[in-house]
Amino acid sequence: MSLVSCLLFLSSCGNQEKSKRNAASLTHPQKNNYASYFKIFKEENFSALVTYINTQKTDSVVYILYKGEKPELSSNAYYIKTPVSSVASLASVFVGALHNLQCLNYITAVDNADYICNPLIKQKCANNTIQQLSKTGALNIEQTLVCKPDIILANPSGEPKKDFDARLLKAGITPVICADYYENSSLARAEWAKAFALFFNKEQVADSLFSSIEKNYLQLKTLTDTCTHKPTVFSEIKIGDVWFVPSAKSNMAQLFKDAGADYIFSDNDKTGSLSLNLEQVINKAINADYWLNLHHCNSAEDVIKLDKRYDVFNAYKKRNLYNNNALINEAGGNAYWEYGLNHSDELLADLIKIFHSNLLPNHTLKYYKQLK
Repeated sequence: MSLVSCLLFLSSCGNQEKSKRNAASLTHPQKNNYASYFKIFKEENFSALVTYINTQKTDSVVYILYKGEKPELSSNAYYIKTPVSSVASLASVFVGALHNLQCLNYITAVDNADYICNPLIKQKCANNTIQQLSKTGALNIEQTLVCKPDIILANPSGEPKKDFDARLLKAGITPVICADYYENSSLARAEWAKAFALFFNKEQVADSLFSSIEKNYLQLKTLTDTCTHKPTVFSEIKIGDVWFVPSAKSNMAQLFKDAGADYIFSDNDKTGSLSLNLEQVINKAINADYWLNLHHCNSAEDVIKLDKRYDVFNAYKKRNLYNNNALINEAGGNAYWEYGLNHSDELLADLIKIFHSNLLPNHTLKYYKQLK
């Protein structure tokens, strides 16, 4: 049900049922600075979080968060008393967000410890005090029922029936579906801290955290606003026969722009990724100055081993190759996804250092490294 439909339903419920004449409604939306895939309502005795779970924002989910008496609202909402006592995180980016909110102690389950860098969470996984629910790539429903977290933080799978498994709901386990990666700016992704904070009554922490990140980001961005030379850049690497590149309205494309670069694939109005073949990428990016985000590669030799045809790119010839895997744990977990996506300012600083080193002479790359 869309947000509009849901609100209409709430209104009609209040009008049709005299017994619920005093039922609460969603009338006080909070304005987000950047994020558009969630909305927060702050009412007198409760808050509501609405998350959009598809790119078109035609499908949404409503979560009613309350501390005292449970409010009367629509049956088309999930009711959660806060603060929750336990959380299952099914993506490392959520672990990073909860770390920033000082809420790591709430995590009782993760998807797979191999993807996580946080030492505390990894130690708890090793001691089995935090359970791993998706070691095989699919959520183990039975193990999740035994673990019984209050909420599950997860990205949308594209299959709502799968995301909201009836067995989990019956057991009182509420999936919180977060489409943060649909956002079209890095600051929008970082602003999701405000949504996560609602479950732990940490709104003030989130507001302060995001204000600091935003301030740092915008100050960094001013460094590139007057750059007359904008080096060209493309990113990613071919998987099989398909090369998924960030679209013009993706958060990665916005980062490139704010870092003072000219993104090669900015001539479209798409969100998410574009699916291209090698020839299409060569035609557009053969003369680009930089090539970033090369998956698991640690050297220029690793790149050329994947496909000898990569040597036609100017960026490869000049070794202007930078990968976002400078901080990798022994199992392959990447701090870029866990911490970087929650710190837009740090990512921007790295990119400015790559494209315009003179603007940040004292900055040392944190998430990126040059492949030689």
